[in-house]
Amino acid sequence: MSSTFCQCSSHRYKLITIPPDYCPDGEVPFRPAWALGVPETPGVYLIHDVRGVLYIGRAGNLRRRFEQHYLATHSSLLELAIQSPVGEVEYSWICRDHLEDQRALERALIHSFRPLCNIQHNR
Repeated sequence: MSSTFCQCSSHRYKLITIPPDYCPDGEVPFRPAWALGVPETPGVYLIHDVRGVLYIGRAGNLRRRFEQHYLATHSSLLELAIQSPVGEVEYSWICRDHLEDQRALERALIHSFRPLCNIQHNR
């Protein structure tokens, strides 16, 4: 168990000292009225607050996915994190039309940020 803790601590240290190159196409507060600010295009999205990135996913329609997460997310960890926010919860996105580009970007971001509510970051 201590080796897992050490790996996680080492990763968090690297994340702070050498942050990933991440430039979102847009960002809005994660509140219902702000869904109109999210494009109806495909891409990769991040949900984050002061704790860092909570969840990373991809969607064929970013606005619809925003609304789906807000109404009832499939992740119990994300639901708990959203119900108990630390600071403002934000929804950011990077538009990508090509499905393979979306998958590659999603994997790279999950690997870099190791979001708290994604199961994939443990793989």
